[in-house]
Amino acid sequence: MAIIKLMFAISLTVVPVILSFVEPAAAQRRLRANTYSQTGENEQGVDAQFNLVDTARDGSAITDSASSSRLGLFQGAIQDYVEGVGEVCLNPDREANQPNCPSDYSGTGRYVLDASGFPILNPDYPFIPDAGFIPFDADLRAEFIEQDQLFESQFGGIRDSIAYSIIRPGQTEPLYSYRLDFASFGFDQNQAINNLSYILEQNVLGRARPVIVFDDFTDLGIGDALIQNRFERNIPDAVPEPSATLGALAAVSIGLLLKRKTK
Repeated sequence: MAIIKLMFAISLTVVPVILSFVEPAAAQRRLRANTYSQTGENEQGVDAQFNLVDTARDGSAITDSASSSRLGLFQGAIQDYVEGVGEVCLNPDREANQPNCPSDYSGTGRYVLDASGFPILNPDYPFIPDAGFIPFDADLRAEFIEQDQLFESQFGGIRDSIAYSIIRPGQTEPLYSYRLDFASFGFDQNQAINNLSYILEQNVLGRARPVIVFDDFTDLGIGDALIQNRFERNIPDAVPEPSATLGALAAVSIGLLLKRKTK
């Protein structure tokens, strides 16, 4: 009985000490993502798909790693980039040859949208990744362009813009580049450059114009980064494992207490 009482007393003394060294597990992070389908110059074919996310693979928040109000860099904000072929359903008013797309759509935009407001893929030509293509992650770069010459031939002429680029780590040439006339959409310039949550929530990429590069000149294209879906999911943080140091601390504490009690 004396031994039992002794061990109980030891546990009351040692356990609180050990627990004081254990950090509580952090709360789960919530990943938010926009899925985009990038159309080509015919406004119909889908050339690539990717997710724009606010949380890295390890569960950490993706923040602006640049130190300028005119430049934003979000490393790993592009996930599961994949190239392939597919097709979106065009508004029947455009007389596209898409017999299995909705024919009774009454919207006025370029594309047929579902009840959630997302473009519908043509069931005859769903998006299929290129054979052997391995999806990868990339960075999103945002940069203020003063008096952007690419808008010279556009309605309203030259104006300030924001350039967005999807860049694979280790490469310099972007996979896709865009220009955003942020003022015409009422977007806040600083938020649209330095705040990834704002870029996601406002679907900024969906408002930007793609940049096309020819042999001797660069111009604004007409393909769209169509937001295909929005989703959220929990990302559980790793729970710290008890370290060997804690085990040693417990053994030493118990040993010292036993020595004192048995004298």
